[in-house]
Amino acid sequence: MSTLVEQTKARKDYHAKWDAIAKEEIQRVEDEDELDKQASSLSLGTDAGPKSEAEAQDKATNKALREAKALWEKRRDEEKRQKLVIKGETKTVLVDQKLLGDALVVDIQECKKAVVTLVPGLKVAKVFISNCEDVVVELRCPLITSFVEVSRCTKTTLITSKVLHTVQCDLCDDCSIIWATKECFHEAQDPGSRVYSAACRRLGVAVGGRQNSMRVEVDNFDRSLCDENIPIEEQQFVTQFVDGKLLTERIVQGTSKRLVGTTLRELEREGASATTVAEEQAADAEREKLAGNQAFQKREYGQAAVHYTVSLERPAFASGRPRAVVLSNRSACFLKLGDHGRALEDAAAAAGFDETYAKAHFRRGLALHALGRYREALPELGKARDLEPKNAQVADAIRFAEMRLSRGA
Repeated sequence: MSTLVEQTKARKDYHAKWDAIAKEEIQRVEDEDELDKQASSLSLGTDAGPKSEAEAQDKATNKALREAKALWEKRRDEEKRQKLVIKGETKTVLVDQKLLGDALVVDIQECKKAVVTLVPGLKVAKVFISNCEDVVVELRCPLITSFVEVSRCTKTTLITSKVLHTVQCDLCDDCSIIWATKECFHEAQDPGSRVYSAACRRLGVAVGGRQNSMRVEVDNFDRSLCDENIPIEEQQFVTQFVDGKLLTERIVQGTSKRLVGTTLRELEREGASATTVAEEQAADAEREKLAGNQAFQKREYGQAAVHYTVSLERPAFASGRPRAVVLSNRSACFLKLGDHGRALEDAAAAAGFDETYAKAHFRRGLALHALGRYREALPELGKARDLEPKNAQVADAIRFAEMRLSRGA
């Protein structure tokens, strides 16, 4: 929606085309429209003005958040200056001190049939490799964080001759992670070197170089390793050294009582079970949802949206009416924050999970109304009315949408 400043400017430009008599008549009509708009906003709960001391405080909080965002953007710009980006290369790239400069992060993007080598003696914190094809990356220097992230790559190989604790590999196909020697693999302190993966196919993990090494091929789409209650693309696995061999296991989603990264084998060793974890996860999810409800009641809409987002990541709210409710709640947060596009996305998703949930259709209708798409809003509001015929808010929303449509808005 346009801002008040934009609306005022547009009106002034428009009025300038007419004589004094036309100006007076048009102004009268527009004043009536503005009153209708204010009444609609008050009824639907989408008005921007503070209606209470609590909402005034919320606006002050939003101002502070905007200031914090500005500081964050400044910090982000500083981080960009500390990053060496190698993009679109198709040849050998030798990363030495001259090329690295003051950067602490090496970001390798969209390269094809290239070899990128980080020479010994460099001071590098992290390495990111993304959207590469048929690329070899050689680490001949240790990393400060001992961490590499590989994502959306094909036929790409990472070889390290130095200690490397953690590799995160996501959405890759036919890639390899190789420790050149067993010594550099086993030198990593407890819990040892690990490869975390999600949505990867044909991921090779090897220790001891390309030949005569310990090697395992990881397929994150192997249903025998997956939890049938969670979408495969959302499940994470870890490959590590267990009882003298490389073993790949599914990671059980963490709870408030357990660290993220626990496997079923480790749970059993602690005397727990998958059922215990599921119960803990359900309790965590419900706790986050309630925290979101409480934040919403306090008009802390941004914080409420965060709580709802966390609860949506839990299996308890993975599908059906439970997920529809939380998505609809987050949609209400975005409506209050003025982010009508995201409000529409969440409300539409909520209706997709449960067509019989009236609030999903109601908030979808409100989002479309806020976007000025009144003709599309009416059918959604009609569905909400059919499901809850006595809901006065729905009736008001339909009346205002019909009024705005009839005036050609």
